[in-house]
Amino acid sequence: MPDVNCTVNDCKYWTNKNLCTAQQIVVQSDEAGGFSPNTQLSQLSATPAKTKDGTCCQTYQSQQ
Repeated sequence: MPDVNCTVNDCKYWTNKNLCTAQQIVVQSDEAGGFSPNTQLSQLSATPAKTKDGTCCQTYQSQQ
């Protein structure tokens, strides 16, 4: 599986260097938008979500 980058640092699958360790990743569209697809990962800061609804990733699970 290729590297999947994620800045949602309160997800149980998040690791240092903003990598996702989930075996499967389910992502849905986000009509609200986000950052440009040309944005460098190093330019993004942590984006804690607290719930799956706060992300576009349905794989999200809280660390707690």
